[in-house]
Amino acid sequence: MSTAIVVFTQVALMTTLKIVNLHHDFSKTRSLVTVAWEDDPDKRLGLVVPFECPLENLKAEAEKVVRALAKELETATIEN
Repeated sequence: MSTAIVVFTQVALMTTLKIVNLHHDFSKTRSLVTVAWEDDPDKRLGLVVPFECPLENLKAEAEKVVRALAKELETATIEN
């Protein structure tokens, strides 16, 4: 009698988001970055970044808020 061992590995898919817009809302003193999925440009996400965020800091700030949102969504619940 032989025993077979099956190992399942889960491969994490890498998602690439592209920054497509930066908007400064002076009436609310906030800035919004919009990112789109590289493989599905119609899928977009808008998040608040520091007000008047300079372009040289935009990538780092966008990464920071996307990761914070992902962490928050791990424990999110959806209600009717």
